[in-house]
Amino acid sequence: MNLGTLSIVVALTATSLAISTSEVVAQEKALSVATNAEPDVLDPAKSGSPQFFTTLWNVYQGLTWQNLKGDMIPSLAESWDILDGGKVIVFHLRHGVVFQSGDPLTAQDVVWTYRRYLKYARFFVGIARYIEGVEAVDDYTVKFTFKQPDAEFLLIHPLLITSKTYYDRAGEAEFATHAVGTGPYKIVNYVPGQYLDLEAYDRYWGPKPQVNRARFYFVTDPNTRVAKLRAGETDLMMATPYNVVDSLEKAGFNIAKLTCQPTTSIQFQLKNPNTPWHDLRVRQAIAYAIDKKAIVKGLLHGVPVDYPRLLPGEVGYDPKLEDYDYNPGKARRLLNDAGYANGFTMPFFIQTGIFFGMEETAEAVTLYLKQNLNIETQSQGLGLAELIGKIFQSGRDPSARFVAIGGYPIASLPTPLWGIGLAFYGKNPAALYDDPELDRLFDGAESTFDLAKQAPFIRRIMSLEQRDLYIITLWDYVGVYAMKHNITYTPGRRNLEILYLPWVHENR
Repeated sequence: MNLGTLSIVVALTATSLAISTSEVVAQEKALSVATNAEPDVLDPAKSGSPQFFTTLWNVYQGLTWQNLKGDMIPSLAESWDILDGGKVIVFHLRHGVVFQSGDPLTAQDVVWTYRRYLKYARFFVGIARYIEGVEAVDDYTVKFTFKQPDAEFLLIHPLLITSKTYYDRAGEAEFATHAVGTGPYKIVNYVPGQYLDLEAYDRYWGPKPQVNRARFYFVTDPNTRVAKLRAGETDLMMATPYNVVDSLEKAGFNIAKLTCQPTTSIQFQLKNPNTPWHDLRVRQAIAYAIDKKAIVKGLLHGVPVDYPRLLPGEVGYDPKLEDYDYNPGKARRLLNDAGYANGFTMPFFIQTGIFFGMEETAEAVTLYLKQNLNIETQSQGLGLAELIGKIFQSGRDPSARFVAIGGYPIASLPTPLWGIGLAFYGKNPAALYDDPELDRLFDGAESTFDLAKQAPFIRRIMSLEQRDLYIITLWDYVGVYAMKHNITYTPGRRNLEILYLPWVHENR
């Protein structure tokens, strides 16, 4: 080989290597996401906040899941049998599922996860109230026995399954910081307060997602998220401020909207009879004193939607359910009839930091209450986890004085029963009000898997909620995803504001 030929070979080889390296770099480039929702912990059983699911539903899975339409589909359980009128559900686990620790999924993992949830997960106490026992029939069969049929359990996939074998090997401390799931992505790096790196799990049992790697940056300030997207520093942002949605769309960014949890509401602890708001007339006065339409249209740029309780298409939705329109005169008459013509002072906890529009709405509500009813609010901002803790504390304390504005589980859930059970069912420790009639109706709805039979119970519950104003609904949250023109994301209906990476597609 002469020097000329050798030079050509070297040049071709170098070009080939450069192309290969370029392809590798392109393949390895992570999808960059700006989100405001950092998980509170990495252990599903110990999480007390919906922020956990925003990113980590990519890592952990339940026995069931839901598709883009919001319909329940198999996940770790490929099928199930409903026996004894719904008092027994036997799940048949999918074969060949391997945790990201390399350990195979077995029925023992499901039983162990259930017991761990009972020990640590504060929300699970209410969800598991009807469960009598869970047993592994064999390595791939799990039997759940219920005291009565529980129509809610299948639909909400409450258990995110983790590995007992890995826990026994790693120990509590390692498990808590490096918990592993069975999902399409695994955690490869986590810097609290800064970012979370996920990578496609090569032994995932399902279809391989298009996005191979993603980095979730935790950016609490909404204006900073917008700036990073406009500057090209991130490919996609979540919780887009409503005031920039139109301008981003005009600038060529793709926009996706999802009406989802939570329903922004004023929440009252009504177990304490020695508070002004224990009187229904006071709660009605507050409802009439607030111009919800003006808040949605003027303050929130018309992005959220506003229904009295449920949304059209949900089981139990009642189009005849009437809302409380803005009527300051009627509000003042009601407050006067209740004996508070000169107003009063009340605590006002405000949920901060996650859902756009919550703090702005709280400011407007404070002004409406002062202007129309002379009600002084003692405002205090709380993060979502703190507010949830305050709700649990107030639900258990009959002398608590608690009024808050924040997200409540009303509409846009896999089933309305989930929100009713969490927020209003008297046997749930987070319930701020006891109503035996509501509890009876809820038990009736829970006892049937037939949606047509559930609907009358749920409609009646929504009617009670609206009549007695356990909470005052203000508007339904709409999550807005903004992304580069070559990226599309389709959010799944009746879900939380999550970013499920298998639903992301990039046009290269």
